[in-house]
Amino acid sequence: MRDYSSDRWEQLKAIKNGKGMQYILNKAYEVLGNPVAIYDLTEYKLLACAENIVTDDPFLNELLTQGAFSNETMKFCKEESWFDAVANEDVVTFIERGELKYDRILSELFNRDNILVAGLVVVACDRLFEEDDLKLVETIGKIISKELSKSEFYHDYGHAFRETLVRKLIEGSIQDKGFYSPYVADIYEGLQTNIYLALVDIAQPYPEHTQLTYFRDLFMMTQKEFKYCIYAEYIVIIISTDEAILNVKEDLKKLNKIFSENNLSVGISSSFENLYELRKYYNEAVKALNYGLEANDSQRIFLYDEIRQDTPLL
Repeated sequence: MRDYSSDRWEQLKAIKNGKGMQYILNKAYEVLGNPVAIYDLTEYKLLACAENIVTDDPFLNELLTQGAFSNETMKFCKEESWFDAVANEDVVTFIERGELKYDRILSELFNRDNILVAGLVVVACDRLFEEDDLKLVETIGKIISKELSKSEFYHDYGHAFRETLVRKLIEGSIQDKGFYSPYVADIYEGLQTNIYLALVDIAQPYPEHTQLTYFRDLFMMTQKEFKYCIYAEYIVIIISTDEAILNVKEDLKKLNKIFSENNLSVGISSSFENLYELRKYYNEAVKALNYGLEANDSQRIFLYDEIRQDTPLL
């Protein structure tokens, strides 16, 4: 097979100019020489695909003709450890054909807040993958993510999806960890070794809880390295540090200013590493926060590690 990788990178420049999602996917099909499609992460429904795809790959045909992957397909993906494979890679994953006829490449797609919102699949049914295909797919994924970042739908969808996931983690309702592993891995992305769960209460200055979304987005813009969502009328912040002990003044310097200016109280759990144990640390953060609210002093942030030494009930 002739080497035309340089030609493909030149063609990729045309995609970067952007003329809408359909144009991007059609050009991606042309550059990669293999069909491409995008699916959502809740029901694995088809969101968009290149035009004029003809393939004998049963999984891709199912997505294109039925509009979603079936339960049987999802079960197969789990049994073949595809979800684990995606969770163990940063953005792009090469999936060997195994029992199937073709290899495929999967890429994660993100909204403007860098929240995972969709998946891109490329199936090697027209030609074999070459060495630079992974990098090409990664670059195309970034272009598609940039296009998705223009959409308010994917902004809201990303937050709703993450909040649903965090709720499941807090409530301990995830029974199938294999299925959720890529999405939990997305929360881990960028976090340091020692993780803490913080709960911000806005009920005192804003008793109607009408400012939850406003403050969540404000916090996110202020310290982008943390993860934010809304749960049970709290703003949940998943924070982290490489240090053995959380330094509130330094690690939360930017957020602390907002807490103080808006009279917001914060409860923070002890440190942990496993997000599947989030319920325990959510309870710790609630106890720390309630302790602080009852204390009714000028302090804004309350650490579970500090108050449990003074209160046996904790």
